[in-house]
Amino acid sequence: MKNLEKRVPIIRFKGFSEAWEQRKVLDYAIHTYGGGTPKTNVPEYWSGEIPWIQSSDLSISNLFNIIPKKHITELAIKSSATKFIPANSIAIVSRVGVGKLVFMPFEYTTSQDFLSLSNLQVDSNFGVYSIYMMLQRELNNIQGTSIKGITKSDLLEKKINKPSSREEQQKIGSFFKQLDNTIALHQRKLEALKLMKKGLLQQMFPKSEADIPKIRFADFDGKWEQRKLGDVFNERSERSADGELISVTINSGVIKASKLEKKDNSSFDKSNYKVVKKGDIAYNSMRMWQGASGYSSYNGILSPAYTVIYPIKNINAMFIAYIFKKNDMIQTFQRNSQGLTSDTWNLKFPSLSKIKIKIPTNEEQIKITNLLRKLEYTSTFHQNKIERLKKLKKAYLQTMFI
Repeated sequence: MKNLEKRVPIIRFKGFSEAWEQRKVLDYAIHTYGGGTPKTNVPEYWSGEIPWIQSSDLSISNLFNIIPKKHITELAIKSSATKFIPANSIAIVSRVGVGKLVFMPFEYTTSQDFLSLSNLQVDSNFGVYSIYMMLQRELNNIQGTSIKGITKSDLLEKKINKPSSREEQQKIGSFFKQLDNTIALHQRKLEALKLMKKGLLQQMFPKSEADIPKIRFADFDGKWEQRKLGDVFNERSERSADGELISVTINSGVIKASKLEKKDNSSFDKSNYKVVKKGDIAYNSMRMWQGASGYSSYNGILSPAYTVIYPIKNINAMFIAYIFKKNDMIQTFQRNSQGLTSDTWNLKFPSLSKIKIKIPTNEEQIKITNLLRKLEYTSTFHQNKIERLKKLKKAYLQTMFI
């Protein structure tokens, strides 16, 4: 009775109650294939149209939709250990990159790091996910030190639990495939938004030799005005030990220190910490040349190592924060940083204040800022959706397989 209970998943589709059966990986397929690498110094082997995959082509989280980077000829197959493998097979990495696998909907060849299962005797989607789960459990127990791996014979002998009903296999496989498709959809949208934002940052701000941007809202046509940063910003000098601790990051800008996934290394005595207010721009003086700056949406305090600046009238701080993130601006910050080596480069406000930027009217600043913020909000929505779906998938994988 105890063994029977072990072979029933925690969560199951309605209509199924039979215990799962234990099989070996070799029972999943009628045929298995190894692989090989044709000689890389023979150009005639690498000028064909036959897909040849290696471990680096795969990622551990993408079980479908592989794009082979290399293609070989029939002569390469005849002259090496690689094999021509039928479509609708599962390619499993057994050496470098063990834990990765992918479903192959087309004919292909592989390096020697793969074991391929062909003429599958299980639903293909279920087969991929069940082997993936088995490999995840085995990762900490595999042989090898400098190169982790598992022999192909050992891999084929690994035990795996599956429902005897093909219908239940199909339901489980389709469920996870749909989850992965949804994650991939949001990922594509996120990447498209990032590219759009990058393009707008290049096109909606004038190049160094120009006075107007390449792309512009229809309501505006005047030249952008060149100003020194010291003419449009002042340095905030207030100090306080009271307030929420704020930090500045390269990727996320100004965030609450409590959101950082690292140990709090701030000083116990915070009496010399700098005050930052909502609407300020804060930056890391020693990392400004790497993009460590951002607009603050919070009131709080931060380390004396940071610099805090606030805008003068008719300057939209968030607009300037976007300018600070542009590649050409970051290069300008690098040229103006003081210090002998990159470890000591520092950009204090007196040096920053001399740097010139081009800015439009306040109304145009607001329009550009609102557009970029809308893109960021939409990107955040998709990013959060991806993270939630990945957590959901992980939970279901742990409860819908044995």
